[in-house]
This record gives sequence, C-alpha cells and structure tokens, in this order.
Amino acid sequence: MAARPTPADPRGAASSRWVLRVLVLGAFAATLWLCGPRAATVLAARFEQAARQSPIVSLDRVGFASRPAWVDPPLLLAMARDIGPWLSDDVPILDEVATCRLRDGLLTVPWVHGVEIERVFPDRFRLRLQLRRPVLAVRAGDGTPLCLVDQDGRALPWADTVLPATLLHREGGAVTMAVQAGEIVGEVRVRAAAAIAREWRDEVAPLVPGCPELLEVDATNLGERWLRGRSYPEIRVTLRRGDGAGVVFAYDRPVGSVLQRVPGPTKARVLGLILQRHPGLRGLVAGDLRLQNRWADYLQPREPGVADPDGPWSALDSPRAGTGR
Repeated sequence: MAARPTPADPRGAASSRWVLRVLVLGAFAATLWLCGPRAATVLAARFEQAARQSPIVSLDRVGFASRPAWVDPPLLLAMARDIGPWLSDDVPILDEVATCRLRDGLLTVPWVHGVEIERVFPDRFRLRLQLRRPVLAVRAGDGTPLCLVDQDGRALPWADTVLPATLLHREGGAVTMAVQAGEIVGEVRVRAAAAIAREWRDEVAPLVPGCPELLEVDATNLGERWLRGRSYPEIRVTLRRGDGAGVVFAYDRPVGSVLQRVPGPTKARVLGLILQRHPGLRGLVAGDLRLQNRWADYLQPREPGVADPDGPWSALDSPRAGTGR
C-alpha cells in the first residue's frame, strides 16, 4: 500500500513567502546602499520617464460638470476667461510635477480659493474648484466700475452680474481706489459694505417673504465721519421698490462694531411689517429698519397727521423774537 504524501505545512509556505519578500526588499535596500545616490537617481529618472509616457490629459478639452446656482452667465464667462490660460496644455496623467504646477497655477486665479485634482483613468482629470463668491459690486464716485468683492472684502475682477453696489461718495473720502485682484481691498468703506451685503443675504432677506432686492449699501458715514446723529447712521441700505425706484433705509452700525447693533431678525421683522402696510414698498422713499416699535413714525413720506419725530426742522431757520431775523 503506497504511502500517502505528507500534507505541506501551511505555516512553512507562509514562512517561505515571507523569507522571499525579505530577500527581495533586502536586495533592493542593498542596491541602494551599495550604489548610493546614483541608484536613487536612476530609479527616480525611470519613474519620471514612466510618468511622462503615461496617457496624456488634454487640458484644453474642458467641460463643466456642475456649477453653483449663484454662478450666472456673466460670472461664468469671467471665471472661464481667468481660469482658461491654465487649461491649455497637455499633461501626462501620472506626471506629479505637472499636476502640482496645474494646481498652483489655478490657485493664483482670484476666483479660486481651493483646488482638488482627481485622476480619472485612463486619460482624464476631474477638477473641483472652491470658488470665491462675490457679494458686492464696487463703483467709483462717478459710477465707474472698479471690481467685485467677496464677503471678506477680497477684490475680484469686474463682471456685469446682478449684485448690490457700493459707491465711493466724496463725502466719505476718496472717490476711487487701487484694485489688485485677489487681494483684500484697502478701502475700509468697501470692506464694511461687503460684510453688510453678506449679512443681508444670509440673515435678513431669508426671513422676509417677498423681500425687496438690495440695490446699494452706503457706508459713506462710516465712523460718523460725515454726519453725527440718530437720523443718519453709519450704514444705510437702498431697497428696490415695486416700480423699480430705490427706497433708502437707515440700517445699523457696521458688522463687528464695538457698539450695540440691532440683530438681523429684528430688522427682518420690521421690514416685514412695513411690507404689510406698503406692499412692494409702494409710495415710500425712506424708512428705518432699527426701530421695532416706532418704525411707522419714520416712514417717508409721512401719512397725514403723523408728526416728524425729529422735527420740527422748519423752525430752525425761522426768525427768533427780538433778534431782528
């Protein structure tokens, strides 16, 4: 009777494989140790050559898989114009140097806050761009377009998109400013107005059904450098009336002020009450969003029988008894 073969010890097979792996790695390490820097250089050169010979990604064949809802056609064209120069080359898909150069180049574009590059084999890149969202259009005192800015006051290239504006009126300082796209603007009025535009978009408008469009943020009186008094605050806003005209509202102090500010929900509630009485702001030219109790007293033009709470202004320049005026 023939003897049956003894089954192989699985631990012995695993041990053999492990020894082989150690020998291979040991040979690799010995090669580097014996040949020194030259071996590392040769290996790096071979890897780089293989990367260069990998499938080519044609960057000029770009399509947009998706875009944020706020990116309207004018913004899309402006962004594509500035991003385009970095998407006009052929890059081997495994070429890490060229890929890093592409990422760094895209980060120099003012619109781009962050970049993620994903390799989609065999020959595609998928780019995910974190975009800076403009909140305000900046114009010189004469209305000349200067730039757009994001909520942090960072300058972005001009585009004819629908945004609230701020104008550099001469009563508040210089009527223009230097613009360096991608940099925080130096003009404090613009930074203050941008923060208000963001606050309006995120904290006030969503709470007001049928909220009128924000047309302008006026920071002319920032720091009360022009006029001091309750009736002319540091920040005013202009809202679009139903017929397209603007209605000016006293708004508040700037965001971040050390003095007390009126919360956004309070302003939203006041505006909602005004709209109930004057749908579409019909017939109004001015008002005050800071007053949750006496808001009706400050609407202009005033309804018959409503006294001016800050008046009577007409008596200021009238002749006084015994003065001969």
